[in-house]
Formats: sequence, structure tokens, C-alpha cells
Amino acid sequence: MAYEEKKFPEPGELVLCRVKEIMKTTVFVNLEKYGKTGVIPTSEIAPGRIRNIRDYVVINKRIICKVLRVDRNTGHIDLSLRRVSQKETKEEFQKYENEDIALKILRIVIKENAEKVAGEIKKDHPFIHDFFESSILDPSALNAYLSKEDAKKILDIIREKMKPKKIVLKTMLEISSSAPNGLVLIKDILSKQKDVAITYIGAPNYLMIVEDENPKIANKKIETAINSIMNLAKKSGVKVEVKKKD
Repeated sequence: MAYEEKKFPEPGELVLCRVKEIMKTTVFVNLEKYGKTGVIPTSEIAPGRIRNIRDYVVINKRIICKVLRVDRNTGHIDLSLRRVSQKETKEEFQKYENEDIALKILRIVIKENAEKVAGEIKKDHPFIHDFFESSILDPSALNAYLSKEDAKKILDIIREKMKPKKIVLKTMLEISSSAPNGLVLIKDILSKQKDVAITYIGAPNYLMIVEDENPKIANKKIETAINSIMNLAKKSGVKVEVKKKD
């Protein structure tokens, strides 16, 4: 995948690197997104004593590193391999694999202009793949970078290939009633909530969960359900308190 040469990375950032040179005390890598060289001291390759550094890095191998220090004056970038967890490595590689897919889609549709358009999109969005996913919910966003015809072609492809991630929102409610038929009243109130899932956790706590591909719609469902519960509870003399919202 071609990356636009950019400024320096920030300390703490995870970066995709390709191993260029292995020395006794240092490993030199190329930061693919930034087009710059970074350095990994052997102490940052892996925890504990390293018997053979090539058990961890080999020439041309792609690895995910964490940026430790950046000297913008000299261009020196210190990196760590050992401070990146397996989970982080997997997630980062998935991001770049997704970017390759997104770029391939651009190349299929607009061919020789793909790199140019990819660069324009990346000025406004860190990842083209994520931008494509969000455009399923907001197709007009593609029009800022593509002709109507090309935007439609790409939208057809990404609708087939990509599914927007579902947003999961959780809200903990404390619901109680001192009435003799209090449990019946509470069950009646909760049964009227159609767009949310509500689970009894243990008196007086109830967990409300909403899933939706659109975060705005998910938030709207939560707010609508809370308002409905509050209004019905007031009429029934049931006490409701929102304890926690995600």
C-alpha cells in the first residue's frame, strides 16, 4: 500500500514498520506511513534476555512498534517492539489490511486517479476504510472526493463488502416501588419499551442496552426509552434513577 509522506509521529503512537537493518545493539526500520527511519534498541525488542534477535525481527518483516521519543530537529525516532501487546498488534495490522482493501476499491473504480483521491481523503480522515464504512450511513460524504457516478459505484461495492460496526450503548437504571403491586407496575413500564433490551440485574437494578449502526440513532433510542420510562413511572408512582450511561 502506498502511503503519503507525512510529518513525524507522536510519542505513544503505534506505527507500522518494515525492518531495514539489524545490528548488534540496534534495529533500523522504515515507518511506512511517514516515510522515515526509526530505531529500536535491543532492550526494546523483547522483555528479558534475547539470545537471538532474529527470533523477533527479520529483514523486510512488517512489525507494529510504539513511538517512544521523537527529535524533530535531528529526525531521530526511538521505537519499542516489546511495549506493543499481541492484541494491539492484531488490531493495527487489521487496520492496514482494511486500508489495502479500501485502496483496491478506489483503484478498481477510478484507476489511475486512485492515489490522488486516496491522499485527498486521508487529509480529512485517518483511515479510508473507516471513511467508507461511515459513508454507508451518509452516502453524500463521498461526493466531496468523487464524481456522482464514481461515488455510486464505490457505494455499491462497499455496501456489499463492508458492514458498519454496531454501536452498543448501555444504561443502568435503578427502579423501585413501595406499592403492593410494585413489581407488576415496573414490568408493565419496561414492557412498553420496544427499541431497547432491558435485563433485570438484581433489585433494584436494570440494564438497558441499545445496538445500532448509527450512533445518533442509538443515542436517540436510549433518550426516548429513558423519557418514556420516566413519564410512565411518574404516573404509576414508581421511582426511577439513571445510575450510569455509556
